Amino acid sequence: MATATVAKSVMRNNDNISVGYGEVPAIKIHGITAWGLPGGDITYSEEIALGWAIKLDSKIRAQIKDVTELTTRKVT
Repeated sequence: MATATVAKSVMRNNDNISVGYGEVPAIKIHGITAWGLPGGDITYSEEIALGWAIKLDSKIRAQIKDVTELTTRKVT
């Protein structure tokens, strides 16, 4: 019996926007890429998502002294 397969390259496709420690996850809505923002908002603008990734990175960097804190401390 034939089984449908998805190429590995498609599975590795990642539209998340990352800047340093800040990352805004990509989602697909009716086949269109959007990004989930803090607070549950969604944007279809890559520029807005990039701005949020930069803000998140700045916030995280301001609150940590060592990268080991990323796994041991909750950032608020």
